[in-house]
Amino acid sequence: MALLNQAKQAVLNAPFERDGWGQAIELVARACGAPAANLVGFGGPAAFSVNLFSGPDSARAERYIARPAVWGQCNWRVNSAGRPLSIQHDAHYAIYRKLAKTSDYDDAVSDLDMQFGCQSALISDSRTFLGLALLRGRREGPCDADSLARFSELIRHVHRAVRVQIALAGEAAELMMGDLGAMTSAMVLVDRYGCVCALTPAAEPLADEDGPFRLCGLTFQLRDAEENRRIQAAMTRLLTKEDVAGSGVFQMRAGRTHADPTAAWGVSLVRLPRREHGLGFDPHFALTFRRLRLRPPTEQPALLEAG
Repeated sequence: MALLNQAKQAVLNAPFERDGWGQAIELVARACGAPAANLVGFGGPAAFSVNLFSGPDSARAERYIARPAVWGQCNWRVNSAGRPLSIQHDAHYAIYRKLAKTSDYDDAVSDLDMQFGCQSALISDSRTFLGLALLRGRREGPCDADSLARFSELIRHVHRAVRVQIALAGEAAELMMGDLGAMTSAMVLVDRYGCVCALTPAAEPLADEDGPFRLCGLTFQLRDAEENRRIQAAMTRLLTKEDVAGSGVFQMRAGRTHADPTAAWGVSLVRLPRREHGLGFDPHFALTFRRLRLRPPTEQPALLEAG
């Protein structure tokens, strides 16, 4: 019981402490009788928005599981995921393994000794997935009733802490904008999942039907498909430059429409300083839009691109 309460406290403190999430999922795993856990998130321009492991040899496991070959139809954990706060475990995994070819993932988890366990989605919608899995090996075996009951109790605390993390990220985005009423530039802050954290009043009209970008739910997209492909690719490049510490700029022209094929906006994309284990909901990019002086297409000045 003491370990269970310790895990609850660590989860509640996770959004406020350095490496709070790493400590929290490690204690959740221990409280449930598992040697390791994996907090994983998908969404946005990069393959993973978060891929956080706890337990022995966690760095190797994180690199191993990040390989594209072990995702897709072979991954019985991902493909067994249910609605947020529902719990899937070894019985669900066995059912999926009977329906699909899972040998690639089977080999991976056997090598890492994490063939058993349970999981729950924390967020699952059209743009974002975040879930927590407990990983058990040969010595622990499949989850028993007690470990599942403990996980069911703790996952609700984890879900509340994630909501706190999202709220804190939103507050941080507003603070980064400063006094929104006083800002005249059109700026949008975007998180690692590709969703808008905040935008200045000057940027709001640019999301209208004739503007250069649009919001699909909260997801940021340039309105022109080819322009959006380029900006998303630039975000991916900036996210995967591990040696870049808060620097990196990409510039392009945007705003083409059928009515006006001239790109009327200059867009500057800047990668913001990275915050470790903020679960990706904090601002990762600042996009600034500036109106270009319209000229005939043959006279349009070139806008340099950098990435």
